Order: sequence, then C-alpha cells, then structure tokens
Amino acid sequence: MSYRYERILCWLEVRKPVASVRVHVLLATLMWTIVGLFLFVRGANNMMSLPGTVNPGWLIVAALIGVLKGRLIFDKTAERVISRILSREEDRCLGGFLSLKSWGMILFMVFLGMSLRVSHLPGVLVWGVYVAVGTGLFFSSRLFWKEWISQGRST
Repeated sequence: MSYRYERILCWLEVRKPVASVRVHVLLATLMWTIVGLFLFVRGANNMMSLPGTVNPGWLIVAALIGVLKGRLIFDKTAERVISRILSREEDRCLGGFLSLKSWGMILFMVFLGMSLRVSHLPGVLVWGVYVAVGTGLFFSSRLFWKEWISQGRST
C-alpha cells in the first residue's frame, strides 16, 4: 500500500460517523418502518386511483400477501440484520447496520421497483406488489422495534 493511500484510509477512519449498537438498531427500525409505510401508501393510493373500478378487495389481498411475505421472508432477514448489529462492537460506522451485500440488494430492489412502474403490466398488479412489499416490511419492522425497546430497558 502506498503512503498516500494509507493516509487517506487513516483520515477516513478518524472522521467516519460512528454510532452505538442501539442507534444502529434504531436506524434499521426506522428504515424498515418508513419504507414499508411509504410503499404501502403509494401502492394503495395508486391502486385506488386507477381508471375504472378497482375492487378494494385487491388491496386486502395484496396486504395479506404482504403479511405472509413478512412472516416467511422478511422476518428471517430482520433477524439476520439484528443479529449482525448485535454481534458488532460499539461505535461502528453509521451506515454499517447493513452489510455491503444488503445495501446492494436495496439498490437492486429500488431498480426493480422503478422497472415495475414503467412496465406494461396491469396497474393493479404493479401497485399490488408495492402494497404487498410495504405491508411485509412494516409488519416485520416489529422485530426491530422489539429489539430497540429491549435495549432501552437494559441500559
């Protein structure tokens, strides 16, 4: 490694924003909760404002699928993220509550969401996916809230 590169790494290490484990749990909690609510509200609003008559039953079906997805998929992911955060030492980088792989997956999911919106799929299906994913994320955020609250009791 060159001397200049080492100096840059040292400078970054000293100046990176750090946070406690509890703050990392809170950041993950807020991310899952806010993104889940945003996707649900956006999907529900757009689904109900589609031209023609959209049966509100589709909204309920999408939300139920979201809860199922939350139970079967997002809960496991949330548990992995919580375990990762708890296994790390205090005062780690602020964005380190997720791994680089997870941040990459988030970017990929954003790209998929944008692709879905411009696709030629029926609107009720597109916005139903938004409702389902939003419901699932919001539902699974309960695990983060539970961990964050329990951390507050232990301090």
